[in-house]
Amino acid sequence: MCPDNAVIKLGPGNRLRFNYDYCKGCSLCATECPCGAIRMKNETI
Repeated sequence: MCPDNAVIKLGPGNRLRFNYDYCKGCSLCATECPCGAIRMKNETI
């Protein structure tokens, strides 16, 4: 689940790809991930 379409499903049984240009860091994908595979991490600049 991504309101900004930053998470791209690669098909049944495949992984996901993230388009970080669209990601706003809302963490909705991590909250809604059913298996807990997505974790938010602070970015160091």
